[in-house]
Amino acid sequence: MFGWLVVNSFMKKDKFVDLYNLLMASASERTIQLELVTTTDLLCEVGAPLPRPKPDFAIFWDKDTVLAQKIESQGIPTFNSSTAIALCDNKICTAIALTEHHVPHPRTIVAPKTFEGVGYNDDKFLKITGDVLGFPLIVKEAYGSFGQQVYLANNFDELTQIVAKIGHKDFLMQEFVATSGGRDVRVNVVGDKVICGMLRQNDKDFRSNITNGGTACTIELTAEQKEVALKAVRALGLDFAGVDVMFGEDGPIVCEVNSNPHFRSTLDCTGVDMSKYIMDHIVAKLNK
Repeated sequence: MFGWLVVNSFMKKDKFVDLYNLLMASASERTIQLELVTTTDLLCEVGAPLPRPKPDFAIFWDKDTVLAQKIESQGIPTFNSSTAIALCDNKICTAIALTEHHVPHPRTIVAPKTFEGVGYNDDKFLKITGDVLGFPLIVKEAYGSFGQQVYLANNFDELTQIVAKIGHKDFLMQEFVATSGGRDVRVNVVGDKVICGMLRQNDKDFRSNITNGGTACTIELTAEQKEVALKAVRALGLDFAGVDVMFGEDGPIVCEVNSNPHFRSTLDCTGVDMSKYIMDHIVAKLNK
């Protein structure tokens, strides 16, 4: 069996390369020839075929959904699919999909659309949001990773400052889940099965991301945490994912879903190598 591991041409930090190596090693253990292919390697004219012989499958470890669609159009099974990646990449689309599938999720208001050079020059919608969600509240840019585009507004003045900083970019606003401030559970799912989980905590920030200084430890997931993570993955059509689950006052609620989870922290914390489960899932799905 021959596959591509498609990665971004420009993300060359060690933490990304480390994940690629783990996936390559797990493929090799299963006698799968997995070739590392960058998005530049697949550069071609619109309408032209891909510039390489077709693989049996592709693991798409990027967010270039246009290229993922191109690969799928050539009849190549792609994990995760372009549709699932697009839903996860845009936090607004994620919130809508989770809500439509009745997955517990923070109350959310999407900012009205604006444009470059115009910006958000009328704060009426912010006043309405503050009245509905109350303060503090969370602001999230539609696109972002590692918690870097997520902000906490403690009052209306802070909210307006954050929005001014965002500029013309799309964003959403969510209720602040006080019972989960600075902590959540990362639930790793592959092939509609929960593989493992870990508790993430940060005593100095409202975000639990390890990149932002959070720490992790093993945790025994509850049946409710597992079920809400599985419901989120099904709602978004994912083959594998890292689901961030918060401690809601009335039970677990989904914060975000990651289509390309950075599972090195999970491996370091739990000893579970998610790449092995991903490869086994792909083999099983292709052999059906």
